[in-house]
Amino acid sequence: MSQLTLIQLSNSTYYIPSPANVGLFLKNNKAILIDSGSDKEAGRQILKLLKEHNMELSLIVNTHSHADHCGGNEFLQKRTNCRIAATAMESFLIESPILESSILNGGFPHKRLRNKFLLAKASIVTDVIPNCGQILDTSLNALSIPGHFLDGIGVETSDSVLFTADSIISKEILSKYHIHFLYDVRSHFETLEMLKNRTDKLYVPSHGKPASQVEFRDLVDFNKYKIEENIDAVLDSISSEITAEEILALVCNHYSIEINANQYVLIFSTVRSILSYLLDEKQVDVSYSAGQMLWRRL
Repeated sequence: MSQLTLIQLSNSTYYIPSPANVGLFLKNNKAILIDSGSDKEAGRQILKLLKEHNMELSLIVNTHSHADHCGGNEFLQKRTNCRIAATAMESFLIESPILESSILNGGFPHKRLRNKFLLAKASIVTDVIPNCGQILDTSLNALSIPGHFLDGIGVETSDSVLFTADSIISKEILSKYHIHFLYDVRSHFETLEMLKNRTDKLYVPSHGKPASQVEFRDLVDFNKYKIEENIDAVLDSISSEITAEEILALVCNHYSIEINANQYVLIFSTVRSILSYLLDEKQVDVSYSAGQMLWRRL
């Protein structure tokens, strides 16, 4: 991991650029982190940064429970005894990370799925918070952003900076990888529509650079376009009765994606979420034959 740096965005709002950006809100030298990085090493570097800037860590607010967002929790909590806040459903996975791999795999995860990319070290959620409104006694507000995962939140600071977590992905990443993890497609579309109408001064996605309001609205449109493209790719793969795994193979071939164990469960989860969306929209139907679930277009 390259050396992490601390960048000031506004009066009391900072961020730490990394593969999954970490937000920081400062009050009276007490630091509140928005997510904690991907692993122990990220946590170690974050703590070093805080000490260099004479900041004391008091709280981590986790936007959601994916390992690249809460991977530094355990190290930081052990070293500082800081509090950790998350929504109820996300807190279950933060405290029992095996659940993330289990959800993705649809059963007990084999050893190749029990890695730090999918399995953070367990940490203790000291404060279960609602998915909207003021966060505890801080100057931060939670914003419900369902779709990417179970009950994720964005975090808005009193400086009008909104950390959007994984509700928005950068154009560079989407153009390179084409398809990203989605749990609930319909809710995600609703989240994108809500975000486009926001009037914050600055937006910080977890995977991308800070954006102005104009830049962010353009980014929201691009995210929506890519999801619609993914849906079309799934639909186009269904020319006759076909299994979900065959659809996955055709979608990967369409985008020239070579998959490993982690990518298999992540992309397959998204494909199945798209199929669930299309089934609810009555664009596809299913039948069961010879031990297989078969999808067909309507």
